[in-house]
Amino acid sequence: MKFNIMIVIFILLFTSLACSFNVNLPKVTTSDETTFTINETVPQGQESSELEIGMGAGRLNITGGSDSWVTGEVRYNVSIWDPKIHRTNYGIRIIQETNKQIGIPDDKVINDWNIQLGDHPTDLEINAGAYQGNLDLSGIPLTKLRISDGASQGKIRFDTLNPVEMTTFHYSTGASQIEIIGLANANTDSMVFEAGPGSYTLDFSGDLQRDIDIEINFGLGDVKIIIPKGVSAYVIVDGGLNNVELKGTWNVSGNEYNLFGTGPQLSFDVKMGIGNLQLISQP
Repeated sequence: MKFNIMIVIFILLFTSLACSFNVNLPKVTTSDETTFTINETVPQGQESSELEIGMGAGRLNITGGSDSWVTGEVRYNVSIWDPKIHRTNYGIRIIQETNKQIGIPDDKVINDWNIQLGDHPTDLEINAGAYQGNLDLSGIPLTKLRISDGASQGKIRFDTLNPVEMTTFHYSTGASQIEIIGLANANTDSMVFEAGPGSYTLDFSGDLQRDIDIEINFGLGDVKIIIPKGVSAYVIVDGGLNNVELKGTWNVSGNEYNLFGTGPQLSFDVKMGIGNLQLISQP
């Protein structure tokens, strides 16, 4: 009861403070819409290659199915946002230089990225400002995945198994609303998720290949962790003023939560401030 009262007080205080400030976001000057085309062939002599996408505020869609390595287009109507492709010995960087920080663009500002990846093993890094993302990474051979963004709204899907082993998956975000579905299909053995205030869903459905060590760090926010039926999971929670909600049959000992199952295990180290953690074991 004390926890719920303190949460309500904190939210009311946070809301009142937020209403006391006026934030004037920088304005950008629009021009005619321009389309930047991307068509990168598979690098020769490389078992895997690095792809970095650096964009400002906008919308990002990524899917598989490219006949080449990286194809797609960027539609934008701010002349200073002209993307550039930089080639390195290890892959390419598709970078959009943005000196001004704005929120997710409205209908007048266009910055839409539509990217398709092929079947070449790829270390993928995404650096974005405030953006709306729809990343369908199902079946794309990703050897590493790192995402860093600002205040965002995003959905990431792994509907089918990553055909190669992913060594690390690191996601860092600001005040956002993020949903990641099918994380077992990411085929990684290490995951780090760092977030500011917001709402986050981490769904570990899919074909779990091996043990995964997951580190989750967040302050004020709501995090939902979904564990499929029959999967073994161990969760340790460390933090100050927090709340843990359980759904399903969990074994609890202090700040440790266990699910007994078969096969590989999901191991979570959760560090949270003022927040709510939902641990959901699917029936």
